Amino acid sequence: MFSIVISTIFFILIFVIITITISNWERNNLKVYRYNIHSGKLKDTHRFVYISDLHEKEFGENNKELLEKIDELNPEFIIIGGDLIRCRKVRDPEKYKDKDKIEVSLKLLNNLKNKYRLYFCYGNHEQRLLDKAGFNDCNETSKYDKYIQDISLERATRLKQTLEGITVLDDETVSFSDFDLTGFTLPLDYYRPLFMKSKEMLQEEDIAIHIAKPDNEKFHIIMLHTPMYYKEIIDYGADLVLSGHYHGGTVRLPFLGALMTPQYQFFVKECAGEFKYKTGTLIATRGLGTHSINIRINDPPEISFITIEP
Repeated sequence: MFSIVISTIFFILIFVIITITISNWERNNLKVYRYNIHSGKLKDTHRFVYISDLHEKEFGENNKELLEKIDELNPEFIIIGGDLIRCRKVRDPEKYKDKDKIEVSLKLLNNLKNKYRLYFCYGNHEQRLLDKAGFNDCNETSKYDKYIQDISLERATRLKQTLEGITVLDDETVSFSDFDLTGFTLPLDYYRPLFMKSKEMLQEEDIAIHIAKPDNEKFHIIMLHTPMYYKEIIDYGADLVLSGHYHGGTVRLPFLGALMTPQYQFFVKECAGEFKYKTGTLIATRGLGTHSINIRINDPPEISFITIEP
């Protein structure tokens, strides 16, 4: 009996060591995934890079490897789907430990905007930082104490300064010759944990508060940080939805797909890759980094290289 217990512990330790080794290797094994979207609404071909969910991850010093791979792709422009930074929730202000980080993200944005046109949409981590800093619904009687607000305000201000010269699509649309690009900033309430709970409903009137109805005659891309509501956004009129947030599901299992999302959903199909729904398409990037669960198995970091063409 004792030998069985020892053998079991040994095999568990070996399994954990192998898993950690594979994960550490894979988290640094940056890959390019290519997508082609065709539409009769388009007149010209456009090639662009889409990245999301860096969470302060570095691929080489100052993200040299990431920048080199983007340069090799030579995109027309770059779309950034949010969560470049890392900003944690405040569960108990009295026990708050400052673990928020923005430095890597600011360096990356500065390097990219010197070379490319950038279009940026907030993820829930940027929204949370702005919330903690008092930019959103916070005020002097907010849920955050002065210490949290002060350090968050300094970081949020620097983030906003770095975003100068970048087109930030915060419930806004920019028009190109033959397509429109919209950034939909989904309220933080829609990112709550969903273990044993149903998702918050997103009705057409809820979407209309934030963004205008797309023109049916023009190809329309909508950035929505979480893919949870991509069907609602396609029903609203989007031809292409760009999402991230799920980090590819952290661990991807054969036949079962993604193990778990950041909102504690299990075996969700639409965590990574391309998915068709009615006349629209979702592209969900695996993202570049991790945060709370620092693991990637069968789920390499992703640069999405997207071609839209007639």
